[in-house]
Amino acid sequence: MDFAASRRGAALGLAVAALSLALLTPAAEGASLSSARAVTPEPPAATSSAPQAMSLEFTSRTATVAGPGALVEVRCVGTTGASCVGTVSIAAPGEPPEVAYSIDRGDQRVLVVPLGEQRGVFDGIVSVKSRVVAETVQAEGGSVRTARTLRFD
Repeated sequence: MDFAASRRGAALGLAVAALSLALLTPAAEGASLSSARAVTPEPPAATSSAPQAMSLEFTSRTATVAGPGALVEVRCVGTTGASCVGTVSIAAPGEPPEVAYSIDRGDQRVLVVPLGEQRGVFDGIVSVKSRVVAETVQAEGGSVRTARTLRFD
């Protein structure tokens, strides 16, 4: 049995269920649903009124290793939905574990991202840098992938 694939499937199922629930709740005033762009969104421009795809923004350049996971600070940004729903993982050799998330638009959270077999990489090294990847499911299909290299303390 492919344990990593079944965990990834379960996390994606949870993300889809949370997105479905978010679609059933009224969206914030002025928000509208539109096609998602399959690219990393740019920061909103002051004069732009075009809808922005929902995505996670990494709010810190560092993550803290705590036990079997890493604490990663994120914020939900975008205008095409009421919340951000998807998965976050740390890019590492092998099958990195993922964590599902559902965060209301504008809210900031600290996610505990499991390190799995990669936990040993973070022992004994003063400052490890690794790429953290978020996949945010969009209301009208597709997903937005955002990534940032963080220093792990």
